Amino acid sequence: MSKTDTPKTYWDINGKYQKQYEMAWEQLVPASGEAKDGWPEALRAISRIGYDYYNNGFSNLWRMWEEYDCDGSYSDYEMDSYYKDMVDYLRYQIPLPMHKELEAFLLDAQGYGNWSDKADIIDRIIDHIMEGIMEDGLLEEELVD
Repeated sequence: MSKTDTPKTYWDINGKYQKQYEMAWEQLVPASGEAKDGWPEALRAISRIGYDYYNNGFSNLWRMWEEYDCDGSYSDYEMDSYYKDMVDYLRYQIPLPMHKELEAFLLDAQGYGNWSDKADIIDRIIDHIMEGIMEDGLLEEELVD
């Protein structure tokens, strides 16, 4: 799947709650380091995962090395600990079935540049987090002139 096959995504600046997402990013996610625990950190985590997928083809999330056995060589992958911590954090912030879909997507897109038809889970997780942020009143509404 190519990046151009992903309409209505936050990556394409066309997410379901795009305006609120941009406000949340500006108000709740620091320029560096972790955000406040809960919805803000969950938003930072899934957005970083999505960024690495769409921008880098998971070249940072997955670490690859070649192994050799009696049948020849094969590639083995391991999730980078930085991203593993984010995936683990999300386990407690989103519904379990949604987290299982995220894990299935990560395995489906394992490696570098393996585009997956399961990538919509990124946007569905962002939608879920944004609904939580809005329901909890975490966004400061911009003043209208």
